[in-house]
Amino acid sequence: MGLILDLAVAALALVVIGSLATLAWTLGVSAVRATARARERVAVRRRWAAGIEARLPATLARADAALAAALARTPRRSTDIGSGAETQRA
Repeated sequence: MGLILDLAVAALALVVIGSLATLAWTLGVSAVRATARARERVAVRRRWAAGIEARLPATLARADAALAAALARTPRRSTDIGSGAETQRA
């Protein structure tokens, strides 16, 4: 009877070890896949940022031109707002 129990315990130990090995394998494969996906996401975001960086000078030039055009259309005031003349008492 003792030998049968010993063999049953050994069989259960092998099942547990096999289950843990399968779990470790699954986690390892998942980690490798997750790392590959994360690297791909980083590459996509770097390409996206590079595209924005490439378009930035043209965008800034358009904004500068629009601001210059708006300033050209704005009528000038006769008093200098920042001179402090409006706060002096007579």
